[in-house]
Amino acid sequence: MKNRWLMKIAAVLCALCLAMGVMSQTVFARDDEGEQPVYVPEEPEATFVVLDGEATPEPEVTDNRTTLPVYVNGEQVGQCAMFGGQPYMRVTELCQILGPDAQVADNGNAVSMAMSGLVLTAQIGQQYLACNGRYLYLEAGPQLVDGAVALPVEELVKCLGLTAYWDRARWELSLADTQVKPLANGEDVYDETDVFWLSRLIYAMAAEQPLQVQLAVGDVCVNRIGNGRFAGQNNVYQVIFAKNQFDVVTNGMIYSQPDEAATVAAKLALEGCDVTGGANYVAESELGDGYELSAAFGSFRFYKAV
Repeated sequence: MKNRWLMKIAAVLCALCLAMGVMSQTVFARDDEGEQPVYVPEEPEATFVVLDGEATPEPEVTDNRTTLPVYVNGEQVGQCAMFGGQPYMRVTELCQILGPDAQVADNGNAVSMAMSGLVLTAQIGQQYLACNGRYLYLEAGPQLVDGAVALPVEELVKCLGLTAYWDRARWELSLADTQVKPLANGEDVYDETDVFWLSRLIYAMAAEQPLQVQLAVGDVCVNRIGNGRFAGQNNVYQVIFAKNQFDVVTNGMIYSQPDEAATVAAKLALEGCDVTGGANYVAESELGDGYELSAAFGSFRFYKAV
C-alpha cells in the first residue's frame, strides 16, 4: 500500500514538472506586458452564400428534393445530395471538377484529397473533417452517396478557398471559380499553449464522452476569453487557472495526458465552433437563478449568465 501511494505522489510530481516546463516555454510567446495573445482564428478566403431571392417562374416546393445541380460558368458539372437541409458533394466528384491536380482516395468509409498546398481527410462516423492540420465540425458528419464519401459544401469551400452560391429559390448551386486557395495550416493558426491546456481541460472533465460533449466543454473555456464578466481571463491558461473555477485544477486532473479525441475537440473549439449557444458555465446540476440553460448533452448542462 505504501508503494502505491509513493507511485501516485511521483506521478503527480512528474505532471507538475511537465506543466511548469510548458509554462516556462510559453514565456517567449508573451508580449511585453506578459500576457498571452487572445486567439483569433484566421478568416478563410472563402464564401458560402445562401440566396433566397424571388425566382421566375415560382420555385417548386423544395422540402422533398434530394439532389441539387452544381454549375460552373453556367454549365452543370455535377450535383449535390441533401442531408439535414444542407448540400453535400462527393469528394470524388469535386476532384473531377477541380481538375487533374486534385487527387482523391475513397474506400467508401474514409476519403482523402490532396493537391498542392492541401490535404483533406474525413471518415464516416466522425463529426469533423481535417484539412491542413485544422479541424472543422460537421454536425451531421460525412455521408455516403452512391458508395462515395460526401461532405458539406459549406465546409469544403472553406477548405478550398472557393466561393459557392446556393440559390434556394432557383434550386441550384454555383461555384464562382475553381482556383483553389488552401486553408491556412494549423501550425500557423493554433496557439500551442492554448491547445495544450484546452485539451487537458476537456480530457479531465469529459474523457470518454461523445465529441459533442467534449467540444461543449471546450466552448465554455473559449467563451470566457475576453468576456468582461471574467476579468483578466484573456487566454486559455488564464481561464483554466482562474481561482476556484474548475475542480479538475484543484484535484490535479488537469495535468492528465489527453487523448487524440480531446485534442481534436480543443481545436474545433478554437476554430470558433460553439455548440452551446454561448455558454460559459458547465455543471451536472441546475445552477439556479441568474443562469440560463443554453444546451444540455447527456448529464452535462451548459449555462450562460443573465
